[in-house]
Amino acid sequence: MAKDDKESKLISVVIPVKNEGSILGRCLNSLKKVDYPRELLEIIIADGMSKDDTRGVALRYGAAIVPNNKEVVVSGRNRGFEKARGDLIAFTDADCVFDRSWLKNSLGYFKDVSIGGVGGLTLSPDDSSDFEKAVDYIFNLAEFFKSTSHNKRLNRAKEVDDIPGCNAIYRREALEKVMPIDEGFLTAEDVWMNFCIRRSGYRLILAPDVILWHYRRNSPKRFLRQAYRFAIGRTQVGKRNLKLFRALHIITGFAIPLFLLTVMSFYFFDKVDIFFKVISAFFIVIITLSFLKMKSFRAAINVPLAIVIFNLGWSAGFLRELVFPMKDVKGG
Repeated sequence: MAKDDKESKLISVVIPVKNEGSILGRCLNSLKKVDYPRELLEIIIADGMSKDDTRGVALRYGAAIVPNNKEVVVSGRNRGFEKARGDLIAFTDADCVFDRSWLKNSLGYFKDVSIGGVGGLTLSPDDSSDFEKAVDYIFNLAEFFKSTSHNKRLNRAKEVDDIPGCNAIYRREALEKVMPIDEGFLTAEDVWMNFCIRRSGYRLILAPDVILWHYRRNSPKRFLRQAYRFAIGRTQVGKRNLKLFRALHIITGFAIPLFLLTVMSFYFFDKVDIFFKVISAFFIVIITLSFLKMKSFRAAINVPLAIVIFNLGWSAGFLRELVFPMKDVKGG
């Protein structure tokens, strides 16, 4: 296999944001401590017309700012890439903090010129709230069913179909073949981008030593909105190519009608008491299993709530995009 002998590379880190001044400083401070030469690191904030101090925080940390008038992540990625000068382009989120060797460890994989992108582990920070830990547990379940690119366990680097949008580092030449990404996607633009990169002939690698920590949504309202928007985006890309759907995406998409049908069936047969006993037993099992995993009862009792919220939000988003496709995508 041909090798790329160039070791020192200019890396551009692109972070799409909107009204994230309260957490952006934590992200940029962590990025400042990454073990990589400052003169070879370019930080670009794609700002979705923030109304808070996001731009001020970015400027205090010396980041470049590009306006993202459409206010969604896909347009932020596009505007950031237009500005970026790096040989490698890293995409991440404002709710992430980084291992010191995050960028340095990725370089070795790009010596293989067939590698278009490298992703890595997305771990849960130790200081996450109980609800954030419960949300993270939901993502662990999705990982078990192979319905997410976010991974916490990996013994060796492996080729994958998709890498997580918050922990993704790409070869410029690979992105030049697929950018700009269609700005009709509300979310899941990273799924489509990765699909297009592989279709153009490049490979994607998930690596155990390319690590960051990702804070999850910290309230039921924010998690509901995230699940709803995730489902819309995933349905949009799934309609472009059915291979990008997973069985769990579709099953969860029909969670609301399936739940209502189940309730009606128990009611029709006058077995409502059995229904509530089954639901109660299910939640007891979930709390027990999550407690054994997380070793925190306070986090475990949040897991049933997180499961209900995720299923409700995902199903609502899936059905909405299925019946009333979104025509004008703009951040809100």
